[in-house]
Amino acid sequence: MRSRTLFFLCPLLLLAFVATAQKIDVSSGKINALKGIDTFHIIYKYDKLMVGDLGREANYIRKKKADAEKRAPGSGYAWEEMWVGDKSKFYEPQFLESLRKFSEKEIGEHPATRYQLIFSSIYIEPGQSGIIRKSARLKGTVTVMDTQTGKAVVKIQIDEAAGESSAPDNGTGGPRIGAAYARAGKELGNYLRQRLD
Repeated sequence: MRSRTLFFLCPLLLLAFVATAQKIDVSSGKINALKGIDTFHIIYKYDKLMVGDLGREANYIRKKKADAEKRAPGSGYAWEEMWVGDKSKFYEPQFLESLRKFSEKEIGEHPATRYQLIFSSIYIEPGQSGIIRKSARLKGTVTVMDTQTGKAVVKIQIDEAAGESSAPDNGTGGPRIGAAYARAGKELGNYLRQRLD
């Protein structure tokens, strides 16, 4: 009886694993439209970012600043500066490094190139360090724009890119969240390479 249960359970577990492993999805356009394009100018956007269970990023910043002030008066502003600085210090470089490595495309500061790759961060779960560890998670959208026509060539959704729960904590979760950005860049890079080579 036990072996029969395992026989039926194993395919279900495999199916669940495959379902949760799917992180990348084209939401509009066709990925084949990017064939032959090797250089992209990258732009990062955070204007619609939601964080944790507090909703808009502004709510998260307000709460965390207040928490920092309670612990050490005068430290709230420093916390906010660090949170904002983490984007250019951790998130963007780790995303870009992984994306370039795994896509084998030239992506970076190329403002004169025809195609822009816009990465919009939609949701961040900052995760948690300490006794109970929780990985950071990231959701975002990638839009490739043709600057000559002003139209989107393709839009890609990245869901549930997870970071490392063991990443160090700098007070804002920057390294831990950065690891989620690195994972997103890796997944997107692999997706592009596999479909465009």
